[in-house]
Amino acid sequence: MSETLVVYVPDLGQGASFYQALGLALEELVPGEALLVPGEGPLLLLRPGTGGVERGPSRPRPEGQGFARLRLEEGRLSFLVESLAHERLRLAKYGLAYREAGDHLLLFDPGGNPVVVREG
Repeated sequence: MSETLVVYVPDLGQGASFYQALGLALEELVPGEALLVPGEGPLLLLRPGTGGVERGPSRPRPEGQGFARLRLEEGRLSFLVESLAHERLRLAKYGLAYREAGDHLLLFDPGGNPVVVREG
């Protein structure tokens, strides 16, 4: 069983697209939920709502995997990447706006949840 993080977004399709652009694999999309899988770390379960992140129930880990490493740090989702320079290009390719914040990038998902991208 794997730890699950529940993230609330107003639109599951937009939320799933956002997190796929960050390197997670969409494993399951059913009415009311989308399950995304990182290469390492907790599973990400999207549900409709006005924003927020909480720990969810443990779930069996699917066989498919994305390539991003995901963590929950200080109430924010944190993606660990090999190169911020590469991530800047990838985020620009997908049209995702971000802010430079010292040694990391800060962006917000469609639910307004803060997301940090940093080398690690």
